[in-house]
Amino acid sequence: MKINKFRFFLAVLAAASLLLAQGTPKLELSITETKVNLTSAERSGKKAIAYRPGDEIRYVITAQNTGDGVMTKPAVTDPVPAGTAYVPLTATGEDAVIVFSINGGYSYQPWPPTYTVKDKNGKDVVKNASPDMVTHIRWELQKDLNPKDKRLLEFNVKVK
Repeated sequence: MKINKFRFFLAVLAAASLLLAQGTPKLELSITETKVNLTSAERSGKKAIAYRPGDEIRYVITAQNTGDGVMTKPAVTDPVPAGTAYVPLTATGEDAVIVFSINGGYSYQPWPPTYTVKDKNGKDVVKNASPDMVTHIRWELQKDLNPKDKRLLEFNVKVK
């Protein structure tokens, strides 16, 4: 079998140009934090915003593809801030499957995450994790993120 070197070169060149034409995606994240239950003095600006146990904070993560290539179904993971507990059912994100970790980001489950313990008879018992056990939240985007596209990913926590 004889290989036509010129045709082979064209095929390699076409494959390389296709890869180059696809560009390079780049995920840029920005996070804003807003105290949900501001006091009237905090709202008016007369008093600095202070966080106390029981206060609720809303985090909004903007995930944007600032590159020039398509990002295929990216996932964004955010740890729950120390000293806070996730507020159940507040995580949202367009076109995202949202999953939770209770083991430092090692594994993820849909809400409510569960864990297994042994009862007094040695049998495995599955329990629902409490909101303060959530260590990380992950948004698995189900649609590609085209250049300049962005998604808003949100969740609330309560100060411990």
